[in-house]
Amino acid sequence: MKKLLYIIGILLLFLSVDAFGQLSDRVNNPSTLKVGTRPVQGNMGIYFGISYRDIKSWVEDDDFEYTGIPLVSFKYYVTDKWVGRLGVKSSKKSRVEEGEIDPLVDGSFLVERRFNEIESKFLITPGFEYHFTNSNLLDVYAGALIPWGWSKEEYVTDSRYTTGEYNYSTVTRKSYAYGYELFIGLQAFIADLPLAIGFDMGVAGLGYFKDKYKHVNNLSVGGITTDQTFYTVDKDTGYKYRDLTSKNFELEGNIRVTLSYFFNR
Repeated sequence: MKKLLYIIGILLLFLSVDAFGQLSDRVNNPSTLKVGTRPVQGNMGIYFGISYRDIKSWVEDDDFEYTGIPLVSFKYYVTDKWVGRLGVKSSKKSRVEEGEIDPLVDGSFLVERRFNEIESKFLITPGFEYHFTNSNLLDVYAGALIPWGWSKEEYVTDSRYTTGEYNYSTVTRKSYAYGYELFIGLQAFIADLPLAIGFDMGVAGLGYFKDKYKHVNNLSVGGITTDQTFYTVDKDTGYKYRDLTSKNFELEGNIRVTLSYFFNR
């Protein structure tokens, strides 16, 4: 429910901004203003970008508690056409399942189970933009980002049995993330306000160093306690390695709705 309200709030923000300034009544003006219309050299901005993948994860992962921020970037106009960017993006989703089990109903010796799942990611995204026109109405640009940061996953399962035996296992993944994003974009300036709405689209690649899962199992069976540690490429299946070196790189398209606010020092 919180995710749905968050998405609705963002959409209402975009709609209210669009309704505030109608672009059809705007006349292109070759002059530039210090506040409002097209930013120029020395101006700064705050950029908010929400991607299709962000919205998809919020909607589809209904069983998870989601927190995080979409791509937020600080922009500085080095010249009228060249813009430097520095941004951050974070996400975290989690869920907990726990409860007591009736062995007579379940047909097993399991009486209590707890499962905890946490996935998080944090990226720093330096980059740049090049703007092709000097129009005060529509702005076409292209650019690149170099995201880097980390990605973490943790899964904890604690099972207890009527015999006093137990199985406590953890699966963890801690990877360093790196990549690139190439994009083109279009933004429209809102009346004489220091605001612009638009979209970016392009291709993004993200790779991971130390892309492996560490399994630690603590078992008690028949009064004998054992510990096991091994590594896998996937979370659930695959060969069990004593040690493992693994890298992964993912490439996919992306589209992002954007809102920018411009200001001076």
